[in-house]
Amino acid sequence: MGRGIKLFKILGIQISVDYTWFIVFGLVAWSLAQGYFPFTIPGLGVFAYTLVGVVSALLLFACVLIHEISHSYTSNKLGLDIKEITLFIFGGVAQLTKEPNDPITELKIAVAGPSASIALAAIFWLLTHLTEPLSIPPVLSAMFGYLAMINMVLVIFNMIPGFPLDGGRILRALWWKKTGDLQKATQVASQ
Repeated sequence: MGRGIKLFKILGIQISVDYTWFIVFGLVAWSLAQGYFPFTIPGLGVFAYTLVGVVSALLLFACVLIHEISHSYTSNKLGLDIKEITLFIFGGVAQLTKEPNDPITELKIAVAGPSASIALAAIFWLLTHLTEPLSIPPVLSAMFGYLAMINMVLVIFNMIPGFPLDGGRILRALWWKKTGDLQKATQVASQ
């Protein structure tokens, strides 16, 4: 990406945020504080809605980071180094040092991110349903519900079969496996 702020390293991978991330973070936090949470849990004050909006936006981007780390961890385990993950306006991107040499490696890497997002959605859904029996405040239930829903939205969006989205990478891997032709598979997944 080239622009942005280097934050920290996880598993030896540099985590950075592009400046555009701050725009989306602000918009997400604001829309949650002004719309979603007042509708979902009426009766709180402006400060409470702002706080839960900011915390939820941070957790959303943590979920995007976990999605990208899943790709990166899988890549590293399969011998493809990742030098950096950058969060930006449209989500995140893991920068591979080289492309996979075979379709099965490509498929495993592509599936890792959506699998992590599905797991996160399930965890947050479960937490949403445990809040009442455990007497956890409704504000946390609303936040967990939002995070469960948004992780499933991320899965659905990422599974669109258009390259370079995860669904496009999966399509490319399957087409590559079927035909043995990476160029043609990339062309098919990019249309």
